[in-house]
Amino acid sequence: MSVSNKNLLKTHNVVFLVVAAAAPLTVVSAGATAAYATSGMSGVPLGYLICGVLVALFAVGFCAMAKEIPNTAAFFSYVSAGLGRSHGLAASWLALVSYLAMQVALYSLFGFTVNSLLGSVGVEVPWWLCTMGAIALVAVLGVNSADTTSKLLGILLTLEFLAVSIFCVVALRNPADDIGVTTLMPQALLGAGTGTALAFTIAGFMGIESTAMYSEETHKPKTTIPRATLIAIGVISAFYAFSSWSIAQSAGESSIVSASQEQGADLFFNFLAAHGLEGVVPLIRTLLATSLFAAVTSFHNTIARYLMALGREQVIWKRLGGVSSKGAPVNASLALSGFVTAVVLGFSLIQALIGYSKGFPADILFSWLSAAGGFGLVFLFLVTSISVILYFKKNQNMYNLFVTLVAPVIATVGFGVVFVLILLNFNVLIGSDDLWYLVFIVPSIVLLCGVAGYARGEYLRKHNPRIYENIGSGKSPTVSEDEKFEAVRV
Repeated sequence: MSVSNKNLLKTHNVVFLVVAAAAPLTVVSAGATAAYATSGMSGVPLGYLICGVLVALFAVGFCAMAKEIPNTAAFFSYVSAGLGRSHGLAASWLALVSYLAMQVALYSLFGFTVNSLLGSVGVEVPWWLCTMGAIALVAVLGVNSADTTSKLLGILLTLEFLAVSIFCVVALRNPADDIGVTTLMPQALLGAGTGTALAFTIAGFMGIESTAMYSEETHKPKTTIPRATLIAIGVISAFYAFSSWSIAQSAGESSIVSASQEQGADLFFNFLAAHGLEGVVPLIRTLLATSLFAAVTSFHNTIARYLMALGREQVIWKRLGGVSSKGAPVNASLALSGFVTAVVLGFSLIQALIGYSKGFPADILFSWLSAAGGFGLVFLFLVTSISVILYFKKNQNMYNLFVTLVAPVIATVGFGVVFVLILLNFNVLIGSDDLWYLVFIVPSIVLLCGVAGYARGEYLRKHNPRIYENIGSGKSPTVSEDEKFEAVRV
C-alpha cells in the first residue's frame, strides 16, 4: 500500500516532527552556552537570527520544489531534478550518512545523559545500555504511523518549551545587570570568533528541512509542507534568539562569555538553583534526556523514509521500500534500528577492549559524529539551493523571480560561507586541537559517501537504464514489455 494514500498529518503534526529533531532544550541549555564559550563572542542571539533568516531564504525555493516534486526523499529528488540523476543519488547517500551520524551522536549523548542522571541517585547503568533502551522504544514508534509519533513528540516539545520559558522568566526578573540588547548588535558578532559562533548556531536548525519528507503522508501537501516549514523556522529562530539572549541577561551581557567558559552547560541549571528552583532542576535535567529522545525519534523517522524512498526506486535493496497498512516504512525502520544497535554495541565493545572511558561517549562520539553530520547537511543545503536555481531555470514562469532566483542565490552564497566557516573551525566543533588530522579525515569520509553515490548512479546509467531513468521520480520503476517476456519465458 502506498504511503501517499494515507494523508494523515496536519500542519501541527509536521511541525512537531521536525522541531523535535532540533532538540530545543538541548540547544538552549548546552548549545548556546557552548557557542558563547568557544567563540568568545556575545552576539550568539544575533547569530541565531541570522541563521534563521538564511534558512528561511533557503526554504523559499525548497518549498516551491516541494510543491512541484512531492517526494519523501527531498534532497534526493530535488537535486536529481536540478543537477541530474547521478548527482541526486550522490545527494541521497550524503544525506543518509549525515543523518545517521547525527542520530548516532544524539543516541550516544542520550546514553551519557541518562547514565549521569541515574548515577546522581546512586544507580549505575552503562551508557550503552541506556542507549539500547532508547533504540528499542524508537523502534516501536518507527513501525507505527507518523501521526502517532507526532502526538508523543508534541507532548515532549511542550514540556521543553515550558522548561526554557521558566528559565527566561526567572532570568528577566533577576538579571545580573540592567537588561540590554548589546548581544543583538552587529559588533557583538564581529571578531575572530564569528565563524565559530555561526557554525554552532546553524547546528540548531539541522533537521528543519525534513518537513518535505512527510509530503506523502500529509493532508494537502502543497499547502501543508510550506506552511509547516516556515512555522518551524520562525518558531525555533525566535525561540533560540530569545532564550540565548535571556541566558546573557542571567549572567550579564559583559560576563556571559566568561560565565559560559567557567560553567558550561551547568550555567543554565546553576542559575535556576541559585534563584530558589533547586527542586525544579532535576526535573529539567530529566527533560534534557527526553529532548534527546525526541530528537533521535525524529531523525529515525527521517532516515527510515529516505531508505524507503530509495528502496522503492530500487537504487538500494528494494525490500526497504515496503510500508505497512498505516503507511509506516516498516522494513526500512526495522533495518535502521538493527544497524544503529550494531553501531552502538560496536562502540561499546571498542570501549571495553581499549579500556577508554574519559570523555566517552559524549566528548568523542557526540562531538565527532555531530560535527560530521552537520558538515554534510550544510553541504546538502548548499547543493540543494543550486539545484533549485537550475530547476527553475529549466521550468520558467512557474513562480516569481524572488522564489526562483533571488532567495535561492542568497541561500547559496550564505550556505557557501557557512560551509567554509565550518571547515575552518572543524577542530573546534570536534572539541580537539590535538587530533588535527580529523579535520581532514572526517569531512573527507562524508564527501566520499557522496562520491560513491554518484558512482552508483553512473553504474546504473550504463548497466540498468530502467532504474536510472526512474531516479527521483518517487515511484517504483516500471518493467518493460521485453523484461516481462523474459520473466515469463524463464
